[in-house]
Amino acid sequence: MKKIILAFSIISSLYACTTDHQHIKGSINGGHGETLYLFAFRDGEDVILDSTVIDEKDQFELIPTSGLFKDIYRLGLSDNDFLILITDSTEKVTVNGKFGELKKSVVEGSPSTIQVGEFMSSISAPLEELFELMALEDTAVEPKIMELQKNIEITTRTYVDGHANDPASLIAIQYLDPINNMDMFEKVVMGCKNILDKSEYFESFAVYIDKQKNLAQRNSAGGRIEIGQPLSNISLPNPSGQIMSITDLKGKVVLIDCWASWCGPCRRENPNVVKNYNQFHAKGFEVFSISLDADKGQWQNAIQQDKLSWPYHVSDLKQWESVVVSQWKVESIPYSILIDKEGIVRAFGDMLRGENLEKEIKKLIP
Repeated sequence: MKKIILAFSIISSLYACTTDHQHIKGSINGGHGETLYLFAFRDGEDVILDSTVIDEKDQFELIPTSGLFKDIYRLGLSDNDFLILITDSTEKVTVNGKFGELKKSVVEGSPSTIQVGEFMSSISAPLEELFELMALEDTAVEPKIMELQKNIEITTRTYVDGHANDPASLIAIQYLDPINNMDMFEKVVMGCKNILDKSEYFESFAVYIDKQKNLAQRNSAGGRIEIGQPLSNISLPNPSGQIMSITDLKGKVVLIDCWASWCGPCRRENPNVVKNYNQFHAKGFEVFSISLDADKGQWQNAIQQDKLSWPYHVSDLKQWESVVVSQWKVESIPYSILIDKEGIVRAFGDMLRGENLEKEIKKLIP
């Protein structure tokens, strides 16, 4: 009888393991026939962990074959249509959304993912208004733009301050500039390091913050950008593999713009760069963009999405190991340098953010 009871116990345990497995399920209105992917950041790039085809009733279910540790995942139909999930194998997640608008999906069963949604809802209106005003290319709306940027910063700081121990803060804080908000970034690193101890995404984030904290030390080692001094040349490949150099643009006023597709502040500053490029290009102004991306596809998608129409886009796809980081002591992005027709540095860093960019360009191009 004991053997029978023991056997029944083992069978029950195995059954529980198979039926109580983590799942991600729900519905995507209008998505029938489409393939839904679950991505994670592994070995420096996005990889597919699982996938499923949405059925004729717009229903789907993903049951990852291997356990998920707490991490930042991406549930997506394409590069532009995805939902950020912060989950692990203890959660049973339900996602109900619409094809083309996965970011607006209603999520159940994943507290941190729900927190991300609530935060995004709190800034969506001012963020949308900000992008609309920046696209107007009208100096009259600059005071409103600055007001919206400040309100977004205040909302984000308040949220992060109250949720630093929740992985959702890792998404929210990307709407802050690390140079001016280092206290918040350090708080998130300390608050999430045990929860996300296996996450490569978090590890990369923590390394980035550590680099910011070493700003003074690295600058003291030399190599700083200095106004009135020639800018050392950089030669890197464009997406097609062609080598492009800053010296190729001698005779033009050039903005060297260090950015990345994953950098929230960079993407929000891009409309301002586009506006000034369109305004001054015919007068001899050029933009030389250097990306700190690791993924070529994400870099190219961001160029297209943000309408960065100039031809000078380069990257060695090494992120913070890029040659520009060590050569120019770049500690955070966006980071811009403005040089005159002779290659002399005339402005850099925060001197070129927002409305200041136009003011500095006008000093060189009447």
